Amino acid sequence: MMSHRFAIILSGLIWMGMGIFLLHKGLQYFVVVGPQIFNKTYPGFSLISLLGLLVGTPEKGAMLLLSIGLVLGFLKGRIILKKSVQRIVGRIRSLPSPISLRQLYPKEYYFLIGGMMLLSLIFKFLPLPPDVKGWIDFTIGIALINGAMLY
Repeated sequence: MMSHRFAIILSGLIWMGMGIFLLHKGLQYFVVVGPQIFNKTYPGFSLISLLGLLVGTPEKGAMLLLSIGLVLGFLKGRIILKKSVQRIVGRIRSLPSPISLRQLYPKEYYFLIGGMMLLSLIFKFLPLPPDVKGWIDFTIGIALINGAMLY
């Protein structure tokens, strides 16, 4: 059983934790594939290499890719996820105190979380280049961290 304030903080911490996890996971993809791309020994398509052709070097391409991820993640967190945070906080405040953990989110929200976890598993096995997978995880992680800050 928890108070409204604690339930809201807990919800924000859950988002923050998932955001940090995805941010770390995304950066790990870059760490693994980056040296191969920078040394031009990576055998397949690379988004970093493509952007590197546009801006001069693969290192600058990686910085551009991460910068785009930061901006898109920030915008998604502050614009799109803001509505979700407001809905969740409003719902938590409308619940009678004390709140049980089961009451924290509606059933539909748990289905949404399960669906996102399933997509993440499917995403893992898609034949996408590692830097693309890393960029997507990084961007979503940034969005979740920014959304968590709104709690």
